[in-house]
Amino acid sequence: MNGAKWVSPLRGALVAALCALFFLLAMGVTLMGSSVYRGVVAASDENYGQRTALSYVVNQVRRCADLEDGQVLVGRFDGTEALALSEGDYVTLLYVYDGQLCTLYTQSGSGLTAADGDAVLPVDALSFTVSDGLLTITLTQDGSQYATSLMPRCGVDVTGEVAA
Repeated sequence: MNGAKWVSPLRGALVAALCALFFLLAMGVTLMGSSVYRGVVAASDENYGQRTALSYVVNQVRRCADLEDGQVLVGRFDGTEALALSEGDYVTLLYVYDGQLCTLYTQSGSGLTAADGDAVLPVDALSFTVSDGLLTITLTQDGSQYATSLMPRCGVDVTGEVAA
Protein backbone atom coordinates (compact mmCIF):
# COMPACT_ATOMS: atom_id res chain seq x y z
CA MET A 1 0.00 0.00 0.00
CA ASN A 2 2.87 2.36 0.75
CA GLY A 3 4.19 1.93 -2.84
CA ALA A 4 0.81 2.93 -4.21
CA LYS A 5 1.07 6.33 -2.53
CA TRP A 6 4.25 7.13 -4.50
CA VAL A 7 2.98 5.92 -7.87
CA SER A 8 0.21 8.52 -8.14
CA PRO A 9 2.48 11.58 -7.62
CA LEU A 10 5.06 10.12 -10.04
CA ARG A 11 2.39 9.55 -12.62
CA GLY A 12 1.22 13.19 -12.25
CA ALA A 13 4.81 14.46 -12.58
CA LEU A 14 5.34 12.30 -15.68
CA VAL A 15 2.16 13.66 -17.27
CA ALA A 16 3.20 17.24 -16.43
CA ALA A 17 6.69 16.65 -17.90
CA LEU A 18 5.21 15.20 -21.10
CA CYS A 19 2.84 18.18 -21.41
CA ALA A 20 5.74 20.59 -20.90
CA LEU A 21 7.82 18.73 -23.52
CA PHE A 22 4.91 18.83 -25.98
CA PHE A 23 4.47 22.56 -25.35
CA LEU A 24 8.19 23.26 -25.94
CA LEU A 25 8.23 21.20 -29.16
CA ALA A 26 5.07 22.95 -30.40
CA MET A 27 6.63 26.37 -29.73
CA GLY A 28 9.83 25.34 -31.54
CA VAL A 29 7.90 24.16 -34.60
CA THR A 30 5.84 27.37 -34.58
CA LEU A 31 8.95 29.57 -34.43
CA MET A 32 10.63 27.62 -37.26
CA GLY A 33 7.47 27.90 -39.34
CA SER A 34 7.22 31.65 -38.83
CA SER A 35 10.87 32.05 -39.87
CA VAL A 36 10.26 30.09 -43.06
CA TYR A 37 7.09 32.12 -43.71
CA ARG A 38 8.98 35.42 -43.36
CA GLY A 39 11.59 34.20 -45.86
CA VAL A 40 8.93 33.15 -48.37
CA VAL A 41 7.09 36.48 -48.05
CA ALA A 42 10.33 38.45 -48.56
CA ALA A 43 11.21 36.45 -51.68
CA SER A 44 7.66 36.81 -52.97
CA ASP A 45 7.72 40.60 -52.47
CA GLU A 46 11.01 40.90 -54.35
CA ASN A 47 9.74 38.69 -57.17
CA TYR A 48 6.48 40.67 -57.34
CA GLY A 49 8.29 43.99 -57.66
CA GLN A 50 10.59 43.00 -60.49
CA ARG A 51 8.03 40.93 -62.38
CA THR A 52 5.36 43.60 -62.13
CA ALA A 53 7.66 46.39 -63.31
CA LEU A 54 8.98 44.39 -66.28
CA SER A 55 5.51 43.12 -67.13
CA TYR A 56 4.14 46.67 -67.06
CA VAL A 57 6.78 47.97 -69.49
CA VAL A 58 6.45 44.95 -71.82
CA ASN A 59 2.66 45.25 -71.94
CA GLN A 60 2.87 48.97 -72.69
CA VAL A 61 5.22 48.19 -75.62
CA ARG A 62 2.95 45.43 -76.92
CA ARG A 63 -0.11 47.66 -76.65
CA CYS A 64 1.59 50.38 -78.69
CA ALA A 65 3.12 47.97 -81.21
CA ASP A 66 -0.33 46.55 -82.00
CA LEU A 67 -1.71 49.96 -82.97
CA GLU A 68 -1.89 50.87 -86.66
CA ASP A 69 0.09 54.08 -86.11
CA GLY A 70 2.14 52.86 -83.12
CA GLN A 71 5.86 53.61 -82.93
CA VAL A 72 8.44 52.54 -80.32
CA LEU A 73 11.39 54.88 -79.72
CA VAL A 74 14.34 54.60 -77.33
CA GLY A 75 16.02 57.85 -76.32
CA ARG A 76 16.52 60.35 -73.53
CA PHE A 77 13.79 62.36 -71.85
CA ASP A 78 14.62 65.20 -69.50
CA GLY A 79 18.12 63.77 -68.91
CA THR A 80 17.10 60.16 -68.26
CA GLU A 81 16.86 57.11 -70.50
CA ALA A 82 13.29 56.66 -71.69
CA LEU A 83 11.03 54.61 -73.88
CA ALA A 84 8.62 56.64 -76.02
CA LEU A 85 5.53 54.88 -77.31
CA SER A 86 4.00 57.09 -79.98
CA GLU A 87 0.33 56.79 -80.93
CA GLY A 88 -0.40 59.40 -83.57
CA ASP A 89 -0.48 62.78 -81.81
CA TYR A 90 0.02 61.26 -78.34
CA VAL A 91 3.04 59.71 -76.66
CA THR A 92 3.52 57.52 -73.58
CA LEU A 93 6.91 57.92 -71.94
CA LEU A 94 8.33 55.30 -69.58
CA TYR A 95 11.36 56.30 -67.49
CA VAL A 96 12.80 56.30 -63.95
CA TYR A 97 12.54 59.49 -61.89
CA ASP A 98 13.36 59.79 -58.17
CA GLY A 99 13.61 56.01 -57.73
CA GLN A 100 10.23 55.34 -59.33
CA LEU A 101 9.20 53.84 -62.65
CA CYS A 102 7.13 56.67 -64.11
CA THR A 103 4.72 56.94 -66.99
CA LEU A 104 3.69 60.12 -68.74
CA TYR A 105 0.88 60.08 -71.29
CA THR A 106 0.58 63.38 -73.11
CA GLN A 107 0.05 65.06 -76.41
CA SER A 108 3.25 65.44 -78.44
CA GLY A 109 4.86 68.83 -77.93
CA SER A 110 3.17 69.53 -74.59
CA GLY A 111 6.44 70.60 -72.94
CA LEU A 112 5.96 68.49 -69.80
CA THR A 113 8.99 67.33 -67.79
CA ALA A 114 9.94 64.09 -66.01
CA ALA A 115 8.52 65.46 -62.74
CA ASP A 116 5.04 65.56 -64.35
CA GLY A 117 4.82 61.77 -64.79
CA ASP A 118 2.91 59.34 -62.58
CA ALA A 119 4.93 57.00 -60.34
CA VAL A 120 4.07 53.35 -60.94
CA LEU A 121 6.53 51.23 -58.93
CA PRO A 122 9.81 51.71 -57.05
CA VAL A 123 12.77 50.98 -59.38
CA ASP A 124 16.45 51.97 -59.17
CA ALA A 125 17.18 52.12 -62.91
CA LEU A 126 15.73 51.21 -66.28
CA SER A 127 17.73 50.85 -69.48
CA PHE A 128 16.98 49.84 -73.04
CA THR A 129 19.15 48.19 -75.68
CA VAL A 130 18.19 47.78 -79.33
CA SER A 131 19.88 45.24 -81.57
CA ASP A 132 18.46 44.12 -84.95
CA GLY A 133 14.92 45.10 -83.96
CA LEU A 134 15.15 43.28 -80.60
CA LEU A 135 14.38 45.52 -77.63
CA THR A 136 16.02 44.43 -74.36
CA ILE A 137 14.66 46.03 -71.21
CA THR A 138 16.92 45.89 -68.14
CA LEU A 139 15.54 46.79 -64.75
CA THR A 140 17.66 47.39 -61.65
CA GLN A 141 15.90 46.98 -58.34
CA ASP A 142 17.56 46.73 -54.91
CA GLY A 143 20.94 46.13 -56.54
CA SER A 144 19.75 43.22 -58.68
CA GLN A 145 19.27 43.37 -62.45
CA TYR A 146 16.44 41.73 -64.35
CA ALA A 147 16.04 41.75 -68.11
CA THR A 148 13.63 40.69 -70.79
CA SER A 149 13.67 41.01 -74.56
CA LEU A 150 10.92 41.43 -77.12
CA MET A 151 10.56 42.32 -80.76
CA PRO A 152 7.71 44.80 -81.27
CA ARG A 153 5.66 44.34 -84.43
CA CYS A 154 6.12 47.96 -85.44
CA GLY A 155 9.89 47.83 -84.89
CA VAL A 156 12.08 49.93 -82.61
CA ASP A 157 13.98 53.11 -83.44
CA VAL A 158 16.76 54.74 -81.46
CA THR A 159 16.63 58.51 -81.27
CA GLY A 160 18.58 61.12 -79.35
CA GLU A 161 16.06 63.11 -77.38
CA VAL A 162 12.35 62.34 -77.00
CA ALA A 163 10.05 65.19 -76.07
CA ALA A 164 6.74 65.20 -74.29
